[in-house]
Amino acid sequence: MSDTGFQLNLEGQVTPFEIDANETLLEAIERAGYRMRKSCRNGVCEVCEVDLLAGKVQQRYPQAILHNNKSAAERVRVLACTAIPLTDLWVNIEGLKAPGEQSVKKLVSDIKGIEKLNHDVYRVRLQLPATGTLAIEFNAGQYLDIILPDGKQASFSIGSAPEQGRDLELHIRHIADSEMSNAIMAHLQNEKTVELELPKGDCFLQAKTLDPDTRFIFAAASTGFAQVKSVVEHLLANQVPNPIHIYWGARIEEDMYHERLPQQWETEHANVTFVPVVSEPENSPNWNGRTGLLPEAVLEDFSDFDDVEIFASGSPAMVYALLDAAETRGFNEADMHSDVFVYAPRS
Repeated sequence: MSDTGFQLNLEGQVTPFEIDANETLLEAIERAGYRMRKSCRNGVCEVCEVDLLAGKVQQRYPQAILHNNKSAAERVRVLACTAIPLTDLWVNIEGLKAPGEQSVKKLVSDIKGIEKLNHDVYRVRLQLPATGTLAIEFNAGQYLDIILPDGKQASFSIGSAPEQGRDLELHIRHIADSEMSNAIMAHLQNEKTVELELPKGDCFLQAKTLDPDTRFIFAAASTGFAQVKSVVEHLLANQVPNPIHIYWGARIEEDMYHERLPQQWETEHANVTFVPVVSEPENSPNWNGRTGLLPEAVLEDFSDFDDVEIFASGSPAMVYALLDAAETRGFNEADMHSDVFVYAPRS
């Protein structure tokens, strides 16, 4: 015991941490960054029941009970939301999530709206369930799977930041000659709900972990902008001052579908730069912006890549072309992040 409390030992975790003498188990666990099942937080639902392996607690509700377990072989159950420590504790919690650890879940989401953004891209708005047991946490830049009634599924970047809570946004390109694309669009346009599996992907960013000296390049092709949108909105919501350079490549001007939003970011935030790039200007008669390939545009603007991290979202060809181009200027591959490295690795 310290001057202010006791030691709380979680089964399966190496390092114990302090729990205050007037603090509940649940409060201490959440303060340390762990997550566990919970709901009412007042002892009624019993969702937060845990195993007390050793030690003594006083449970305030539903009734005042003194639980004392001196043997790890004995099973004593207590409610984390109302139990306070009287000694050092050893506790086992089923389904405990360590700081940063996430649970991938299948759930049914409401389809709140679908609108056409250009000739073939749709913005889909979803709302996740409010039920505590189905609560979802995701990081900016992760993706989800849409699961159709026949079991077929397809992956899409989450285009909204975690700060939007239950409201999710997807950017889906409709490919008319694709049976799967047609089936997904038909479901989203005609049904009220859709089954999802999320969150997925290790290409994400957390504002609280950033080095203040890092410069960020976000490179997107086509609907890869959805992933960039999630990350940038997360950074802006957390008032991150790091330089943010957004490059969005499209074949023709008509393929740009949401460019007014990054233009607005650039206008409202001094640390944001937006560079749209069209690779076929001959087929874009009204285009007055940058032309050529996206990697070429990045190299034109960056003479060195010191303190630069790149997040790339697009086809494998674009991602690897950008990586190869940046490496000619001394860029370190370890500082580039993309889901492509997982689903389409180079030998």
